[in-house]
Amino acid sequence: MPAATTHVEFSKDVYEGLPAAIREKITNLHMYWLGSQGPDVLFFSRASVLPGSLKRYGGQMHDEKVLDVISFFEDYAKDDPDLYSYFCGYLCHYSLDSLAHPLINAVARHVHETEGVHEGEAHVTMEGDIDVWLLAQRGRAIKDYDVYRYLKTSAADRKKLGAMYAAMFRSVFDLDFPEKDFARAAWEIAFLTKAMRPRPFTYEIVAKAEDKAGMPHSISGMMLKRKHDFTIINIDKKAYPLVFDTSRTISASFPELYGKAVYLARRLLVSHDDSDFVLNFSGEPYEN
Repeated sequence: MPAATTHVEFSKDVYEGLPAAIREKITNLHMYWLGSQGPDVLFFSRASVLPGSLKRYGGQMHDEKVLDVISFFEDYAKDDPDLYSYFCGYLCHYSLDSLAHPLINAVARHVHETEGVHEGEAHVTMEGDIDVWLLAQRGRAIKDYDVYRYLKTSAADRKKLGAMYAAMFRSVFDLDFPEKDFARAAWEIAFLTKAMRPRPFTYEIVAKAEDKAGMPHSISGMMLKRKHDFTIINIDKKAYPLVFDTSRTISASFPELYGKAVYLARRLLVSHDDSDFVLNFSGEPYEN
């Protein structure tokens, strides 16, 4: 991902440094902030684990045809200020994911191999740790968690998004994707991020339910909690083998990657071409 709070805060940082002419095109900030969640919106569909979840489509968008999807969204949204605001947020998501995911994936693999923690659980837990760290950098505590406020959108906007996603899946992936499904997911992300606000009682209930079902802590892992571990911030710049090429390592700190991603996103929102999208959302080369 990284997680929802980090992506919204990142999009705010990007917005503040944009040329006035670009900021003026972002007329719907709630659509911009929702766009900052990128394909992750689909991971919140039906809480990711219930029947009818769109999670697999979110994974597909992270891994495949990244340039085709971005090109489709840009063309589809060009004459609609609300959808164009969403598209600008989507570019923010790509910028942070493609630069930060190699570190997150590498550390998650290391934790899995050295501690036996489920790799997916390690991944989402570290993304929650990044949220806690980022809030602290801004003088805020986990009790100040309020990302759901930024992800609220109107029914009219969600309907537009549903139509755009359905058209994109038909054109890019040759898949039938009901418009109402993405519209529902766009509502669910606001609902579920509010339901997941930091409360020990809620965390314990969800974690116990996951244990009972024999599931990794993929949902409770996303919940911000006081017991956090900032290993993922990698301030000491420890080197970890890259997941997609173990002959290479990554030793950048998260703040370093975050700064580079802010610069990248601002540049992409001003001007971009096909060569800017040669990596997928995991920061790995892919065949478009």
